[in-house]
Amino acid sequence: MEEINITVGRVKYSGIFSFDDYYKLLYDLFRSLGYDIEEVKYSHKTFSTGDSATIEWNCYKKVDDYSQFKIWAKTEVTDLEKVQVQTKEQTIARNKGACYLEMKGNIITDYENRWEINPFMKFLKGFYDVYFYKSTFDTWKAKVALDLHTVENEVKAFFNMQRFM
Repeated sequence: MEEINITVGRVKYSGIFSFDDYYKLLYDLFRSLGYDIEEVKYSHKTFSTGDSATIEWNCYKKVDDYSQFKIWAKTEVTDLEKVQVQTKEQTIARNKGACYLEMKGNIITDYENRWEINPFMKFLKGFYDVYFYKSTFDTWKAKVALDLHTVENEVKAFFNMQRFM
């Protein structure tokens, strides 16, 4: 099994937002892109300055029998406090704080370790990767980068930040 790092994405925001809506958005985004989500860490702490939360996910998407995508996503929220926001019609409860999202897009080849059984199969795997799988791998690199940028742009849209196309 070999994990190749492809791309990195980051979003940093400070202001008023709904933490519950943010969590649901991130979860729904990965699920709509076809990823299975494994929550590695979730911690929530309360301080005098506000709450703090850390969420860490490993998101996997099987693309063929030889490779799968993995997006590691970590959210850190600090100084989270409840505030009331006045709209035209009503007052609604929101959160105020700083949110930092970091993601890493990877491709995992031979994720079931079928080619690692003996030295000859390992040699064939290297030969296959270099001569036959290169064009497919380049296609998968572009696809995992697109998935990561899609998530990054949607999170920026949620925070009403400028996005890139």
